[in-house]
Amino acid sequence: MIIPSENKGTVLYVEDNIDNRTLVRRILLSEDYTLIEAVNAAECLKVLEHTKPDLILMDINMPGINGFETTRR
Repeated sequence: MIIPSENKGTVLYVEDNIDNRTLVRRILLSEDYTLIEAVNAAECLKVLEHTKPDLILMDINMPGINGFETTRR
């Protein structure tokens, strides 16, 4: 999901926990960042095929492919 704003920059946030995503979404949008959310490594890698965010925040302990392996890819 892409949530545009006035754009201080674009952040890709990869997190499988809905509560964590909600908290970070509120913070980043209140600071006028554009937010792209992914719920797992597969979504993250798909987003990165066509988008180059300024920053990636990623959960390390995701089911399936963890954050370390996703970063390596």
